[in-house]
Amino acid sequence: MTKLLVIDTETGGIDADRHSLLSLAAAVWADGRLEGEIEILVAEPDITVTARALEINRIDLVEHARKAVAPAEALARLLGFVADHFRSDLAAGEQVVLVGHNVGFDIGFLRRLCRLAGAPFPAIFSHRSLDTASVLRFLSLAGIVPPSAVASTEAFAYLGVRVPEKVRHTALGDARATAELLTRLVGLVLPAGIATAMGAAA
Repeated sequence: MTKLLVIDTETGGIDADRHSLLSLAAAVWADGRLEGEIEILVAEPDITVTARALEINRIDLVEHARKAVAPAEALARLLGFVADHFRSDLAAGEQVVLVGHNVGFDIGFLRRLCRLAGAPFPAIFSHRSLDTASVLRFLSLAGIVPPSAVASTEAFAYLGVRVPEKVRHTALGDARATAELLTRLVGLVLPAGIATAMGAAA
């Protein structure tokens, strides 16, 4: 069985060196099934956000502050979740592969969380990751999906991933959607899937 950890973050902006991490979610993808999920709200000591970021993620900072936890506790919760769901993999010396849509962005904010928690980036996470946006970019170059299907909203629509509006641009809602997107992509590149996609594009 292949297990991967799909992650998503909601942040105060696009710069992990300056803007705050507000929430982090992770979903365990196991051969196309979800085996667990977690969402953690993060209370950074000094919050730095942009108006545009809050417009997109619709986070109410006052309400957020009531539920969020300090970076050290947030990291501990995430690592506890990973330990519970990847116990056999970690015991076998395997590292956990992180997956996301533009996953480099999310990993950047995960590294920020570690810095704020006073901890190194966890060795349990592989230096290799899987980016669904890059997969879609490759498939568009190969003529299997249209170039317009690379961005997350368009990718979800093209591949039939339905995300309820109330959870779109929440960390957990987008992590779930990205996990389903990964499953659709795996199905798409099977021979029958490729034939179907190319036939639809013709």
